[in-house]
Amino acid sequence: MEGESISEDKPETWERQWKCFKTLMFNHFCIQLPLICGTYYFTEYFDIPYDWETMPKWYVLLAQCLGCAVIEDTWHYFLHRLLHHKRIYKYIHKVHHEFVAPFGMQAEYAHPLETLILGAGFFIGIMVFCNHVILLWAWVICRLMETIDVHSGYDIPLNPLHLIPFYAGARFHDFHHMNFIGNYSSTFTWWDKLFGTDSQYNSYSEKVKKQEHVMEKKTK
Repeated sequence: MEGESISEDKPETWERQWKCFKTLMFNHFCIQLPLICGTYYFTEYFDIPYDWETMPKWYVLLAQCLGCAVIEDTWHYFLHRLLHHKRIYKYIHKVHHEFVAPFGMQAEYAHPLETLILGAGFFIGIMVFCNHVILLWAWVICRLMETIDVHSGYDIPLNPLHLIPFYAGARFHDFHHMNFIGNYSSTFTWWDKLFGTDSQYNSYSEKVKKQEHVMEKKTK
């Protein structure tokens, strides 16, 4: 079963994909790699275990990853919204919005400062919940799966991530890249609902549903 493409735009050129790849490599090796290496000192300083005997149960690990996601999503919403402020946007976050129709690799395409600012939310949950090194790896996997999914440009059928209550998904974030305003959350929808920053998305979704309903009537 194939996923439904959200955007009808033509695929990005190889030149733009290469530009995206080069920025990713810079961010990965010059920013993220030193931070990852720094986790060794983090685990040593706080004496975080890595042995098999003290590894948490799977359900505890799952709950910890969910807690990390809630914290990161909260951080992301407010800092992401701040980066969209007219006095700041063109200096940092505009880089991430160079691609109006997101694709998987573009998930981490961002200004180096944005990588640090929004990426800080990833580590807050680790500092709160980490009682074993396995959480570091589990949370990395969860976060990468989520961010690639929402930037994929495809609404994948039977996506297990949609079983998570209030999960935003690709359609929610794709509208953010198309509209630039609203839908600031990274994983969940509750902050946008609470502050009304999903109002334009809701109006757009209703409009699309009505158009699809009209098309269905015409084809019958």
